[in-house]
Amino acid sequence: MKSKPAVSVIIPAYNEEERIGGTLRAVRRLGCDEVIVVDDGSRDQTAAIAGRYADQVIRLAKHRGKGAALAEGIRYAKGEILLFLDADLKEHARLSAPLLEPILKGEADMTIARFPAPLRKGGFGLVKGLARSGVRLLTGKTLQATLSGQRAVSRKVISRLTYFPSGFGIELGLTVQALRAGFRVKEVPLPMRHRETGRDLRGFWHRGKQFVAILHTLLRLWRQPV
Repeated sequence: MKSKPAVSVIIPAYNEEERIGGTLRAVRRLGCDEVIVVDDGSRDQTAAIAGRYADQVIRLAKHRGKGAALAEGIRYAKGEILLFLDADLKEHARLSAPLLEPILKGEADMTIARFPAPLRKGGFGLVKGLARSGVRLLTGKTLQATLSGQRAVSRKVISRLTYFPSGFGIELGLTVQALRAGFRVKEVPLPMRHRETGRDLRGFWHRGKQFVAILHTLLRLWRQPV
């Protein structure tokens, strides 16, 4: 009988001392083979708290961005399936198990969590709209959750990546390259939530940085040979 593929959970974290503990306690309930936290140059106690629950905590000397943190985690991960989760999910992290099932069953090579509608108004949809339009333009496929950080990926997808964005463009880069390579990408509706940004200065600043990163990633992918 063929053994079940090992699953490594990789969680990039930056100044998440208030949430990382709850997230990791929930992740431990999934029963995955390995849990790795990549502390992306945090200035708080994120790494110390993560060390209580994770199998491995990788500390980056300076803040390098989400994509760079994920890439570092992948370097150390041993699993054949990689489960990427955000550090701010808290108890909702335990709801991510259905992301693994389509890959374990051979029905998909990458799965993406599709969240419910946000509880409060955030931006005006420009970032998400740009990402969805970009994926459709570059691959001919229509997806809703192109920017979701909650996803499971098989090793064979990772092995085909030629471009790994260092910042907020990482999810978009993964999605477009997987689709272009002919891999099966499936969205999985899940009742998950994480921290939402509002219509305040901090929220607009965050979405502004996202917009620039997404635009840069799309331009890079557009120039990339298929």
